[in-house]
Amino acid sequence: MGLISGMHSDIERRVKLAQNSIEENKVDKADLINLSKDCLAIGASQQIFHDILELGHLKIVSCHMSDEKFIDQWFDLLVQMIKKSNFHVGYMLRQRSNRYSDDIAFNIIKKGTLKTLTYSTLWSLVIEVGRSLSAFEIEMKKPVVGILTHNQLNGVLVDLACLSFGYRVIPLPLNATPEHISYIVRHSEITHLFIGGKSGTKLWSEVDDKDSITTISLDDEEKTIDCIQWEQFLEQGDRSMDFNIVDQMSTVNIKNTQTIMYTSGTTDDPKGIIFNQINMISKRFGRALALPSIGSCDIFLCYLPLFHTFGRYFELMGSVFWGSTYSFAESPAFNSLLNDFKIVKPTVFISIPKRWVQLYEMLDSKLDLDSDARSIIKEQLNDITGGSLKWGLSAAGYLDPDIFSFFHDHDINLLSGYGMTEATGGITMTPSDEYQRESVGKALPGIKLRLAEDGTLLKRPICFKRLLQG
Repeated sequence: MGLISGMHSDIERRVKLAQNSIEENKVDKADLINLSKDCLAIGASQQIFHDILELGHLKIVSCHMSDEKFIDQWFDLLVQMIKKSNFHVGYMLRQRSNRYSDDIAFNIIKKGTLKTLTYSTLWSLVIEVGRSLSAFEIEMKKPVVGILTHNQLNGVLVDLACLSFGYRVIPLPLNATPEHISYIVRHSEITHLFIGGKSGTKLWSEVDDKDSITTISLDDEEKTIDCIQWEQFLEQGDRSMDFNIVDQMSTVNIKNTQTIMYTSGTTDDPKGIIFNQINMISKRFGRALALPSIGSCDIFLCYLPLFHTFGRYFELMGSVFWGSTYSFAESPAFNSLLNDFKIVKPTVFISIPKRWVQLYEMLDSKLDLDSDARSIIKEQLNDITGGSLKWGLSAAGYLDPDIFSFFHDHDINLLSGYGMTEATGGITMTPSDEYQRESVGKALPGIKLRLAEDGTLLKRPICFKRLLQG
């Protein structure tokens, strides 16, 4: 017992040394890898694993570990530590609240006015929503939650609370038909549906056979008939006097199905893609290693729908993972986005190709892009995008390589990528500053690709065997 106790004490000492070194902007890659291996070998405490995983989200660590000699080994160790310590979204949110307490988690633009929400406030609100969700368990078994809304704060709070405290959650596509919404509700066995906005309300009103579903309005201002109002929902949390944050998070099993996202597919009914917490969390570390220069100082301007993997996982979960700022675009319309650029001055903008084409064409209409000085073009581009834009990603469609090159030439690192819902989003991405024409990049960390004889692209996680062995 004395030897084991000494080994654990030594591990704790080494973790403290690593934390102190990294805070001083010093990273010893080999030491961090060996420390992780030793923690796994002796079965370190959950807190020790979580401390190392917290270091793993930092920009300085990702930059050092993104070296090709270390990246696969480091990613594999991260996945092992996630599984050993049951690390999930709730623990990640609590970490970010502690580290970035007064930093801005969310920008919310309404009628041209900017409101902000700090990380500490975000975590407090997620806990409040989680407590109110637990009140539904008094009446029945654990609820299965659906979310039918445009992008808005209350919808995100419900999503994050479900992911933090182990309630299965299903975002419903706003662009689905009433028949498909009805199918999704039945297929996923939703018991409680949160509805927001005019589009969500109208769509739900056209669905048949919904009497067994408890509906809750996400809207603070608009009162929805036959719904539990948002204020009433929050008040019911008072009935959950025994809601314990630590106990609730400890009961979340990261291997269980946590969320289902439905895609239209090509035929018949929507296809439900299941995700557990391992899928979601490991992908965040993989993205961080592929984009090591993004960190807590970055600001995302986001309009992609949160019922799609791109918006939900890359933008929302990614910005929280990095401790950066997620900005709710007031509207996905191009002219509205132009106003948002000036208000939040984003450093990151992720979009379908059309928006990048529109930005290019807007510049082309104001300037002669073939003959005007680079400084003049750059000044106009900064004026349009807020002056801080450094990173972009274009996916879900074809974008002319000349447009990629144009933005690269004017200091916006526009990346190309390919992904699918089944892969928790991205599969490939062009490495930073290494764009190749007509390319969607190379495999993200943790992913192995090869072409079959018939030309089919085959994909599997590098740590596939380890994931299966559990």
